[in-house]
Amino acid sequence: MKKILLFALLSVFVIASCKKKEPNPSTVVTASYPKITFSQQYYSVPVGSVRPLVQATAYDSFYKQSLRIITIDSSINTFVPGFYTGTIYAQNQYGFVTYANYYVAVTNVSDIQDLSGHWKQFTPNDSFSTNIVKLATGLYSTSNVDGVNVFTNPTGVVSDYFVAIDASDIIFANSGYIGTVIDNPAPGVDTIRYTTATGMVTFTH
Repeated sequence: MKKILLFALLSVFVIASCKKKEPNPSTVVTASYPKITFSQQYYSVPVGSVRPLVQATAYDSFYKQSLRIITIDSSINTFVPGFYTGTIYAQNQYGFVTYANYYVAVTNVSDIQDLSGHWKQFTPNDSFSTNIVKLATGLYSTSNVDGVNVFTNPTGVVSDYFVAIDASDIIFANSGYIGTVIDNPAPGVDTIRYTTATGMVTFTH
């Protein structure tokens, strides 16, 4: 009887030990990306100074997480006047990442200079025009860098940034054009002139 009972217990042990273990169930994760909000996205620093401290926050509204902003080391060279782009990112607990750019003008130009406003080509013709917005000291956006006709060639209208690297010289961020700001004898800036791939562009204020 003892042998039979021992055999029965051994059989139960073997069956139990051979039972296949169920794998852990997978965790379902909803894709959610942080939102980066800049309190300041456009910066201007004097030549030779330190890089700007980026002002931004990151939040994932789905996972209710405030996240740390990480600045990627960029090619910003504060010893060389010009336009620079920097990048930051934030990552939530599941590895979803959002990237965003900030923009820096390195220049010693005075903050008094203001090229913002509606500019027309020299013709003068309002169909060849651009809107210039001042974003920071010496840093501007332009709505029509090539100065094309906004009515006959709307697909040719391209925006760009430019930096006033000194009182009279400007350099464009993406197109690479280099131009000149010309003061009129009357108070205020009168003309912006530069050469594009298709020829000279002259805007008057």
